Amino acid sequence: MDRLRLRVGCMCLLAGCLTTELSAEAQLVESEVPELTGIFKGRRCVPAESEVCPEIGRDGSAKLLTARARAFAEVFDELAAPKYDCGPATLPGLFGDPYAFQVEQLVDRVTFTYEKDDIVRTVWLEDNQHSLPSIGAFFVHGYSVGRYEGHRLVVETTKFAFDPAGIAGDYISAPSSTQKRLIERYWLEGENLRMELTVEDPIFLLGPIEYVMEWQRSDQSLSLPWGCDPEAARRNLQLVPTKYPEDPPVNRGR
Repeated sequence: MDRLRLRVGCMCLLAGCLTTELSAEAQLVESEVPELTGIFKGRRCVPAESEVCPEIGRDGSAKLLTARARAFAEVFDELAAPKYDCGPATLPGLFGDPYAFQVEQLVDRVTFTYEKDDIVRTVWLEDNQHSLPSIGAFFVHGYSVGRYEGHRLVVETTKFAFDPAGIAGDYISAPSSTQKRLIERYWLEGENLRMELTVEDPIFLLGPIEYVMEWQRSDQSLSLPWGCDPEAARRNLQLVPTKYPEDPPVNRGR
């Protein structure tokens, strides 16, 4: 009987040690997750603006766009851009817009809520058994999965729908394909949020677009909703002549 009690006591003691070790392990893992939750504004390129940041420009497009991308940009008519029907800003162009956004870290996901166009992105964290999109499903802002590496959040986004301004949409309309892939790495530099971005698209890019961007932490709430007005969105078209005046005029519905 004494031996049995001794054996049970040892097992209980061992179980207690294991529980303590597992608890300490869990706390360690949790402590390694960077605290990125907050509202951020005032984007800037690090270092200063380049040929690809905050958006690809003349020099960058000459170096990085494929022949088919340059041909598309040459014939694309601004009249057909989705933004004139209140289509939302797309990636990576959204990063260059000077509007605030909010990061919220949850157990199984991280959400990015942008003032611009009322956009909400969901990043599904790995190892949480989330549902995968079907083979033929593509999305305006892609499908994002994420993981924590040290003190950084790494986001990989694929499954983009074809986008006539998916590489650039201001200086030129440079398209992106369903092969577009984004890698975003987020971390804190003091109170500022930094992102290292890589954009790949073997159909429309000769090589990756890469840059670093930084935002300041803000204590101001997001100004929502954006509330795009189609009539207001189309006023800019009055300043942009169509490339194809011989075509019949377009009467855009709401």
